Amino acid sequence: MAEHRENIILRCPVCFARENDVVLLREGESFYCIKCSFEGDEARVRELYADQQKKYRWRARRVTLEEQRPL
Repeated sequence: MAEHRENIILRCPVCFARENDVVLLREGESFYCIKCSFEGDEARVRELYADQQKKYRWRARRVTLEEQRPL
């Protein structure tokens, strides 16, 4: 389904991690950011998005002291 879309809008994962919202520009199959000079393909961008999601995985959940001790 995503292969049929011509305009893929992605945010820069590096800037997004720094809480800046910058849309990536596309050049062929690669994407690049004009603010931080990030460059990569769609797979690399999605991989960095997944890393960002791991950072906030317990955000909506209360972590008890017993769960924190082994960490």
